[in-house]
Amino acid sequence: MALPHIIQKQLIKKRLIGKEGKTKLLEIEKIMEELPGYNTGPYGELKTWLRNQVKKTKTVANVKHQDWLGVKRQGKKQFMLVGSPSVGKSSLLKLLSGLQTKVAAYEFTTLKPLPAIVNINHADFQIVDLPGLVEGAVEDVGSGKRLIGLVKGSDGIILMHDLSKPLSSVETIANELRKANINKPLIVVGNKIDLARANLPKLEQYFPNKVIGISTITGEGITRLKQELWDASNLIRIFPKHEPLPIVLKKNATIKEFVEHVHTSLLDKFRFARVTGRSAKFPNQQVGLKHMLEDNDVVELVVEK
Repeated sequence: MALPHIIQKQLIKKRLIGKEGKTKLLEIEKIMEELPGYNTGPYGELKTWLRNQVKKTKTVANVKHQDWLGVKRQGKKQFMLVGSPSVGKSSLLKLLSGLQTKVAAYEFTTLKPLPAIVNINHADFQIVDLPGLVEGAVEDVGSGKRLIGLVKGSDGIILMHDLSKPLSSVETIANELRKANINKPLIVVGNKIDLARANLPKLEQYFPNKVIGISTITGEGITRLKQELWDASNLIRIFPKHEPLPIVLKKNATIKEFVEHVHTSLLDKFRFARVTGRSAKFPNQQVGLKHMLEDNDVVELVVEK
């Protein structure tokens, strides 16, 4: 004889206490199989309640999954650090940023996206260490679709390879990025050049004009990597006259954008600017708001008093 539905619901709630996600869904499935076959009346209502529990559980699981993969964008530019598991991404991020990340000699140490800020030429770059991409990422293997989505939303990619491992591992990642139709600035990093320098030409052959050999142990190649990141960023440094630190703007920025960055109120008082540097025909050239600036220009603003 079936238990009264009120008692049954109390027992079910006890069975579900402490269970989340897949475990909770499996338990609800078992409970549904144990219930009498009535689809109307009190037991029909109980089954409806259980189906709602399934929906709520799936919603919570999805939100947690998105939170797990969420990355708040910071800095002037954002680059995704991608590669197969255990190629040295966490070590590189630690070396670039000083961030204390967990580094271990086993695969899948990075379990969720790990962002860090790296300052290059007075501009903050956000480098995000993604969990290892695996074959089938485009088909959502290993939460690949969400990871690919983060890559698509970034400004560029650092693709890292362990030179002591077969080239096929980095080829797999490159193929996944290709299948996802990602067209972003790409820097390929060959790690462990101190141990496997002889394998660097193979990587260079596969990725012409994109490869930097580095060592996260000795620090070799890190300065060049930072320069490549800067070159790929399309940013420029503009120095206000008599100021030691630059204002970082997008490439092809004009005097107008420079003025707005200093303070928007200056636009109404602007008379002209004096520019010294690559964009000027001669030192202290007098220019207007439409003048296009170049990296390392020095600018003096002249405004109405």
